Amino acid sequence: MIEITILLNEDKLGMYALQGTSKLSKFKVHEMLQKLTFLPPHFIIATSQKKPLLYLWNMSQDSSVQKYVLPGLPLSVAASPCGKYIAVGIDNTIRFWHLPSGQLVNSVSGHYQKVSSLVWSFDGSLIISGGHDNNVNVWEVHKLFKDNSSVSPLYTFTNHSMPVTDIYCGLGGFKSRLFTSALDNTCNIYELCSGKIMLSLEFPAPIFKLLVNRCESMLFAVTVSTEVYKVSLVSPPEDDVSKQMKVFIKCPNKITSCCLTDEDSAIILGSSQGDLIKYSSSTGQVLPFSFKSRSPVDDVMCVTLPSYKRNDKPVPFPFQQPLQRIVTGVLEDCSIHLQPRYQPIQFVSDLEFLDLVKEAVAEEKGADNVSELKDKIGELSALSEQLVKFASDQLIGS
Repeated sequence: MIEITILLNEDKLGMYALQGTSKLSKFKVHEMLQKLTFLPPHFIIATSQKKPLLYLWNMSQDSSVQKYVLPGLPLSVAASPCGKYIAVGIDNTIRFWHLPSGQLVNSVSGHYQKVSSLVWSFDGSLIISGGHDNNVNVWEVHKLFKDNSSVSPLYTFTNHSMPVTDIYCGLGGFKSRLFTSALDNTCNIYELCSGKIMLSLEFPAPIFKLLVNRCESMLFAVTVSTEVYKVSLVSPPEDDVSKQMKVFIKCPNKITSCCLTDEDSAIILGSSQGDLIKYSSSTGQVLPFSFKSRSPVDDVMCVTLPSYKRNDKPVPFPFQQPLQRIVTGVLEDCSIHLQPRYQPIQFVSDLEFLDLVKEAVAEEKGADNVSELKDKIGELSALSEQLVKFASDQLIGS
């Protein structure tokens, strides 16, 4: 495994080994770039600041860059965990493309103003959008991909009083926690399965980026100036929260980008003066990794790959089709792992799933219509094929 830092400043994108400053790869386009997004398994998406263009970079080849023309200026981008779909915020509309075919799967307008943030849930079942209208919408992906008619959000959170700046969705799909920040100095934490707000934190300054470790025990709030605040989610502060907030990291210059390493051991901050500094996430001390460029660091991200091997031979790009501008119909090859159309969506443990299978079998004992039993098993299979196999093995063993 190798952890890689990807740095974006102006029209240049460079890739560096995290344990040093050795450059692994780079590419340059004659456009001002922004908004880095990782597309599994080894692609990086970068959007143009001034033109309706999207660039897809193959991390294993310097010259392997694919350019896509969009119907408008992209403000936010999110890639699905399966690596086949992208969601792009253009004005107040979210457009979903299937990259292998270039098909426009759907286009929804759930905000009154520009869409500033887009995040896909870890399991690919939900996508969350935040806008300059202060709202946060939670969308069910299976409805967006299977129905091209008007789709309404599952939830709409209206707790912020100023534009939303960042969204983080934890692990667990529909059972995960949702973190949002805005220019009103607040960070809100929601429970997705119930749609209720769990905690609201107020900071001394506006927040532009949220960093959360994987076990969701620590929250790092990065301000629009030079400070980073650290909050324990195990024992969050109570009463007069803003007065209890202490600066965890003080950057020498204005922070323009930031990220957590994949192991959550360090925070990397990029500044307006071109500095890239690595801090310990436990102590806040500066670690032996630094980089200096001549222009501001527009974005930075860390990704972990099984291995890195630079390929100098030209390789055909996997996504050759241009992005369509008109929704042509329901996508036939919808191979993303989507949740079934249940209200509410069901998520169960192995033992609970075994009880469901036993209950379904018990209801059909003595029934003449065997097809109904098959339908019930089919519904359970739609939840999870792995759990069906587990329940079947348990039934046969008993």
